[in-house]
Amino acid sequence: MPDFDDYDDVTTRPKVQAEQHGNTDHERNQRTRTIMEKRKDAILDALANPNLNRTEREQLEAQHKEIRADIRTIRYGAPIHILRALDRKWK
Repeated sequence: MPDFDDYDDVTTRPKVQAEQHGNTDHERNQRTRTIMEKRKDAILDALANPNLNRTEREQLEAQHKEIRADIRTIRYGAPIHILRALDRKWK
């Protein structure tokens, strides 16, 4: 029989191994969002370069638009499979 310490306080859902080690979906969401925000900042820094040619500028602007959309996707939480896909995409 499980010990009462094996259950969350709010629900009767058993704790999973990931939660016991601080690797919850929320924490993964925060890590992914931090990676993406840093990447967005790097794109903005690159866009500030006045020596960019038209093609480079257009590519960076497209990346900026895409990363902003991806950040909005996970702003209020996202399933783990989406977070994993975004981790791979923006690392």
